[in-house]
Amino acid sequence: MSTMHDVAQRAGVSLKTVSRVVNEEPSVSERTRQRVTAAIVELDFRPNAVARNLRTGRTGLVGLALPRLTQPYYSTLAEAIMREAERHELTVLIELTDGDAEAELALAREHGPHLGGLLMCPLGLSDAQARTVAHTVPTVFMAERAYDAPVDRVAMANREGLRALVAHMVSLGYTRIAVLGADHSGRPDQAAAHLRLDGYRDGLRDADLPYLPELVHEVATSDWNREAGAAGVRLLIERGIRFDAVVAFSDSLALGALHAVQEAGLRIPAQVAVAGFDNIDDARYSYPALTSIGPGTAQIAREALTLLIDRMNSTATADTGRLIVADFELTVRESTLGGMSAWGGA
Repeated sequence: MSTMHDVAQRAGVSLKTVSRVVNEEPSVSERTRQRVTAAIVELDFRPNAVARNLRTGRTGLVGLALPRLTQPYYSTLAEAIMREAERHELTVLIELTDGDAEAELALAREHGPHLGGLLMCPLGLSDAQARTVAHTVPTVFMAERAYDAPVDRVAMANREGLRALVAHMVSLGYTRIAVLGADHSGRPDQAAAHLRLDGYRDGLRDADLPYLPELVHEVATSDWNREAGAAGVRLLIERGIRFDAVVAFSDSLALGALHAVQEAGLRIPAQVAVAGFDNIDDARYSYPALTSIGPGTAQIAREALTLLIDRMNSTATADTGRLIVADFELTVRESTLGGMSAWGGA
């Protein structure tokens, strides 16, 4: 896809000059206009959201609201969005909300009028607040929770991904599969945890395996970091709860689990297999390398920007929210392959 930069380089003019030609501004000489127009035709350049937004008075700035950047998934998503936005010549401004509803709402109200559009990973917004955000600025949510609001949403295949992960474990002979990251509060901001737990249950049912509460409830946590992952595995071992595999709802949890399993002198995967969700870069370089579900981060970024540009250009139906679920991919690595034996020699 050709960009305005490509046109400027081909025509030998500045980016600002190309913008003036695209927007049919009069302050360009006829000779320069013809040169730019020829470059546009040669490169099959199609003026994108920025040029159209300039004509309608909107800016080429896109807000990206994330709960935090300390979780690797969010930082990976931010980079993917920024790279995708660059293709559309959009500038991304990142704001951190800590998942607080008031902070998410204030961001839309205070900065919305100055933005061309807003991408948000909301955690705290209610349905009513989500409607307010959608009516304040063109918005796309990257969220697992469904909202009763006219807002477009790009989501992960949470349930399907966990189901596939459990099926993978079962295919290798693991049957006592512990869960890290389950949440039993029922809170809307824990939608991903609820969906992934549903996928875990689906996988067990597919394999005719029982749901064992001690492998789930004992280590339930809303913290998806390495410390919580290590603590969960240590707790299972201290209480003598037998398990031969761990599925973690994030790679950070899984990396903590890897540490704790090896700390206990157990062999991975011969005695305990470990897998995660997110397929972050660290998964490739852990020891052993971590099997993980990739949620389609690049696709999420691409689809979210596409939906947002539709909203920015007023080509989407205002009162209808669209949903796109990204494809997932299971990447199998050494943490689940290599043979197994009974945990603890039992």
